[in-house]
Amino acid sequence: MKKHLFFAIALPLAMTLSSCGNNSPKEKKTDNGSAEPAATEVVETPEPEEAKEPGFPWNYPEGIKNGNLEEGQYVLSIHSFYPSKLIESENPANETYIFYSATLSTVGDTKSSVKYFGDDIEMPNSLIIPIPKEQTAKKGDIVLTWWQSGSGLQRAIVTDASNPTMPKVDYLDLSYKDDGTGFANNHANEQLKPNSFVVLNNGEWQPGAQIITSSNEAGTLISCTDDKVLVSGFAGKIAVYRRSDCKVIPSNQNLKAGDEVMAIFTSSYNTGYTVKKVDQKIGRVWVEKNGDVKVLSLLEVYKP
Repeated sequence: MKKHLFFAIALPLAMTLSSCGNNSPKEKKTDNGSAEPAATEVVETPEPEEAKEPGFPWNYPEGIKNGNLEEGQYVLSIHSFYPSKLIESENPANETYIFYSATLSTVGDTKSSVKYFGDDIEMPNSLIIPIPKEQTAKKGDIVLTWWQSGSGLQRAIVTDASNPTMPKVDYLDLSYKDDGTGFANNHANEQLKPNSFVVLNNGEWQPGAQIITSSNEAGTLISCTDDKVLVSGFAGKIAVYRRSDCKVIPSNQNLKAGDEVMAIFTSSYNTGYTVKKVDQKIGRVWVEKNGDVKVLSLLEVYKP
């Protein structure tokens, strides 16, 4: 009974298929002359390929360590931006990135993890700037840190080192205004946490150093090898330069009134400026060009 029912259903279906054109499969005849349903070809659907991990978007080794990495230390990194933009952006190398503070949780050969609000985020070592523990500073030192009552990487000048492990500073990367309304003015003499800063040595190639390129572009050094430098420039854009095409702006240039200097306008150093006044204590320089006077940090003025 079951066999007869199967053929009662299959035979009309086979006849219908045969009437659709010459491309349909031919019927086979059974021994008793009845039509046998044509075999249906099974087409296998290929498994989708696993998405490949996006590559490092800059022509620079991602595994370079910017100093000794130690679990539990403070670091500066672009962990809030990099992982998502690497996946979502058509051109992640051209995006804006800001270095924020975090804590190093694990250390790897090429990548390490930073802890940020309880989450562990994996980052290339070359994009992690370590802040060594147990650092001390003296008055007048320029240090790499972050804006501790705000956020983001900052260079700052030490204004009070009565406690060398927790110095008070004026931030150099915040705006300063003569009328006292600038962010730097409002956060003057802010005390740093222990283990949250590192001294920038005069003229040394180290993360946080101020860079001028051969085309006079300005930037902050993130990482360097013997022949390349990774630099954070205007609006947080990261770029790679040949090391031979860059110079470190000394943190101590002995600037004085009357010096002819280059000074930053927008994203690059421009010629034709004259120093009008220097306040070394707060790390500020007044420069003039064509009758226009502006206040810059010590790192934004260059005496070739």
